[in-house]
Amino acid sequence: MQAIGKFTRELWESAFPVYQQLVSCRFVTELSAGTLAKESFAHYLTQDILYLNKDAEALGMLAKRSKNDTYRDYFKSLEKDGLEVEFVLRNEYLQHFNLQEAKMQSKAFADYSNFLVNHAKNSPLEIAYAALLPCFWMYGAVADSIIHKNIGNNPYQKFIDTYAGDEYQYYTHKFIELVERSSANSQYQEQMKEVFIEACRHELAVFEESYDIALN
Repeated sequence: MQAIGKFTRELWESAFPVYQQLVSCRFVTELSAGTLAKESFAHYLTQDILYLNKDAEALGMLAKRSKNDTYRDYFKSLEKDGLEVEFVLRNEYLQHFNLQEAKMQSKAFADYSNFLVNHAKNSPLEIAYAALLPCFWMYGAVADSIIHKNIGNNPYQKFIDTYAGDEYQYYTHKFIELVERSSANSQYQEQMKEVFIEACRHELAVFEESYDIALN
């Protein structure tokens, strides 16, 4: 998914080194190859379910705080869809992969969740938008790389297909567009870049934590 204008191009360029780390990290490369240890995948999937609940909470906060009706409706849709994905993962994917539900968040996932909720609740809206964008844009870009490198008969194919649909691409495009518009004449552009990069680093941290689970 491409940038929309000057500011979102700058966002992507500033975070590109983290993107390179993401697509080359062991979790992503082994997930693409179908060789990822089940313990690592289990940690990621079960934690992702808890994370999606917090992410939806943050999106709901943005919906309530947004003064623009279009933005408000957009974030309401994201909140609703996030909770629906969480429901499917919990009620279908856990059974499919024969996994037990996680009871509490791990450190990396909790850190990321708290980061999102805190910005959604307390930061100026432009900064909050930029903080939540990577969980769509950066994650979507990583998912695209996984899909393109994916082997046939991958044991994790069902999960990989989760973010391959046109609807996810549509939501991400609209989010990038929203951040581009909200950055115009904003006094918070530098802070927006900072939180965008920080969120991307959280994306990397949850992959690294999940991979390391199998090593311990």
